[in-house]
Amino acid sequence: MKIIIVLAMMFYFFSSIGFWIYVFTKKENGKKFGFGFFGLGFLTQLVYIGIKDIQTGSFAFANERDILFLLSTFIAMVFYGFALYKKQLRDFGAIYAPIIVFLIALSLPTYSVESQAYDNIWFYLHIIFSLLSYAFIIALAVVSTIFILTERDLKRKKLNSFFVTKFLSSLQTLKDLEYKLLITVFISLSLALIASSIWSSVYLGKHWIWDSKQIYLSLMWLLYGIVLQLFIVKREQGKKISYFVMLISYFGLIAYWFTKHSIS
Repeated sequence: MKIIIVLAMMFYFFSSIGFWIYVFTKKENGKKFGFGFFGLGFLTQLVYIGIKDIQTGSFAFANERDILFLLSTFIAMVFYGFALYKKQLRDFGAIYAPIIVFLIALSLPTYSVESQAYDNIWFYLHIIFSLLSYAFIIALAVVSTIFILTERDLKRKKLNSFFVTKFLSSLQTLKDLEYKLLITVFISLSLALIASSIWSSVYLGKHWIWDSKQIYLSLMWLLYGIVLQLFIVKREQGKKISYFVMLISYFGLIAYWFTKHSIS
């Protein structure tokens, strides 16, 4: 049964890639690819639920892990409802698919390994994607700050200011770069959290630990997801969004430098 869960997670992961490609390139093939794998993931979830119900002879979703799997299935159903209501809302797949991947990862069976806890692929992937996230967050903070300062000086008609003279011609480029960095940060944070969940399951026998950095990562992931939704769905691209992005980014950097892991 575990292989079915993993298969569903992989289908949704490929779906995320397709939707992200569409968000970056606006090519319809990316959306079709993402929506197709989303359908395969949803079908796999239904197969898992059906097999489990037949095996137990009842609606077998009483424990915590199974509830998370069922929740991810309902989220997929909600997305399909949106997609059938309006095809434009399929853009939501860039947000929904990673959320479902994360929930399915949390529903994986737990294992306890006492030796070599830090010597496994999931720990290394968590570290790599976390550091990549912070690297992209630094870049995002810089780009948002420059955009805000340049637009501020333009509004005040300070045409000889450093930011106007250096960045006026690339103002739209800065906004486009901010958008793409925001997507990249959301992707890398999603992957870092998924790897963290699987690793903590292997090391501690549970998917969630109240570790301070894990909490901050999750909070940033949620906030960036909200901003990304505003970008994609409402097409909000003004200075208010840049302020929001900048504040989240600086908050993330402060959290990185001044918080420590609760486990060693």
